[in-house]
Amino acid sequence: MSSSRFLVFVIILAFLSTYSMVKAQVLSCMVNVQMEHLQPREQDDLSDLQQKLTDYLNSTKWSEENQDIILNCNVQLIIETVTTRGSEKVYKAQYLVNSPSGENFYDKTFEFAYHPGQAFQAFRNTFDPLLDMADFYAYLVIGGEMDTYELMGGNPFYDKAQAIANQGQLSNYSLGWTRRLEDAIEITDGSHVPLREAKFYYYEGLYFVENETNPQNARQLAEAVVNRLEQVHNKRPNSKTLKRFLDAHYQEMCKLFKYDESRDNINKMIEIDARHRTTYEECDSGA
Repeated sequence: MSSSRFLVFVIILAFLSTYSMVKAQVLSCMVNVQMEHLQPREQDDLSDLQQKLTDYLNSTKWSEENQDIILNCNVQLIIETVTTRGSEKVYKAQYLVNSPSGENFYDKTFEFAYHPGQAFQAFRNTFDPLLDMADFYAYLVIGGEMDTYELMGGNPFYDKAQAIANQGQLSNYSLGWTRRLEDAIEITDGSHVPLREAKFYYYEGLYFVENETNPQNARQLAEAVVNRLEQVHNKRPNSKTLKRFLDAHYQEMCKLFKYDESRDNINKMIEIDARHRTTYEECDSGA
C-alpha cells in the first residue's frame, strides 16, 4: 500500500510539476447500508439507498483539477430507528468511513430524512442531512489522503468540510454538527500541523525503506515523524486526531525504524503511544 502510493506521488511530481497542489478527483467507495433494526416495510422504503449512495459518492467530482487519482474508501451506514416528523420519515443512524491510509471516522448518531425515489444531486441549494453528511466525511477522508501526497495538501477539502458543518448547525437536522465542526477544526488547528507533516513524512519514509532503499533518508524521515508526533502529544495528549493516526499505523510503524542506529525513536513512540507499547517493544531496528 505505502509503496504504490509513493510511486504515484513520484510520478505526479515528475509530470505535473507546474501544478501547485495535487488534488483528488475520484472516490471509489464501497457502501454497506445495514437496517436490520427496522421493520420489513420500513426496509422496503430504503431498498435503493445503498446503490444510490454508492453512485453518488463515486460519481461526484470532488475537486476542480482533472487529476487521475482514485482514492478508495469504505462506508457503512447503520440505520437504527425511524420516526415521523411532520410529513417526513426521519431516520437515526451511525456513519462509519475508512480509507487505506487510516482516515477512519465513526459517527455514532445523526438524523436524516429520506423517501423512496429521492434524487441525489451533487449541486444543491439547500442542506441535505444525508448527502451533506456523506460530503462532510468524504472531504475529511480526501483531505487526509491528500496530506500524504503533499504537505498540507488537504487544506481545501478541510475547508469544505468545515463549511458543511457550519451549515449543519443552522439546519433542521442540527444533531451532532457542533461536534463535527469541532472535530474538523481540530485536524487543522495549529497544534496539529506537526501531525499533518508527520503523515506526509511517514509515507515518504516508508518509500525509502520499501522501494528506493536509502538508509540515510529513511533515518532522517523516521526522526522527523517521531519528533512531530511527540510535539502533538506534548501539547494535546488526548487528541482524537493523533489517536486516529496512531491506531491506523502502529502495526507498520516499526518498518520506519529499519535503518535507525539507536532505539531512541522506538522509545519515544512507547511514550507517545503507550496503548501499543508491546508492539513498539518488539520492533526490530538497525540498532
